[in-house]
Amino acid sequence: MNDKVKEKIAKVYELVKRGVAGEQQSAEKMLKKLLEKYNVSEDELNSIDEKKYYFKYASNLDEWLLIQLIEYFFKEKNYKLYRIKNSGVKEIAIQMPYLDWVTLDSAYGYFKPHLNQQWRKHGLPVVNRCRTTKTKNKRRIEMQDSFFKLYVVRSGIYRPEQITSNPLTEEQIKQLTMLYGVEGGKYKQQVTTGLYLE
Repeated sequence: MNDKVKEKIAKVYELVKRGVAGEQQSAEKMLKKLLEKYNVSEDELNSIDEKKYYFKYASNLDEWLLIQLIEYFFKEKNYKLYRIKNSGVKEIAIQMPYLDWVTLDSAYGYFKPHLNQQWRKHGLPVVNRCRTTKTKNKRRIEMQDSFFKLYVVRSGIYRPEQITSNPLTEEQIKQLTMLYGVEGGKYKQQVTTGLYLE
């Protein structure tokens, strides 16, 4: 059974689980035919909807963002992430069901360019004021951490238990003051399930 067939069965199976009345009945009939045609057992069906997906990242901010989105959307699912570095391309692999991938891929696709645009506008000028490479690197690490926390809060992509009540240090207050104009993303979650019978 090839990947295209697996993907089709996974989509139909999701419709059986989540579809509305008429849609669900049609999906059940189609699923039964597909299971018989490709000789798929119950155990295979339960794990068929998971596939390995890859997400590229270029910086610490991109990596932190992907991890934060997984925490925000799928905390209870405990997905495992694998870092892959092939010929200079940095990727994170994650095995998950199709619908979860749609949610993560669309959120990451929106937030990644927005986050980087905000960093270039508000964080990078502060880093570039440093004169030496050593001080630039030190300032980049400090500013990225403060910037990322501020961006996550302003975008609303955090869980309440992630907010701590520790008092801010003078340095953190200074960094947040420099990053005052950072805007959060205004992401709207996908309405469609992305499941269609072909």
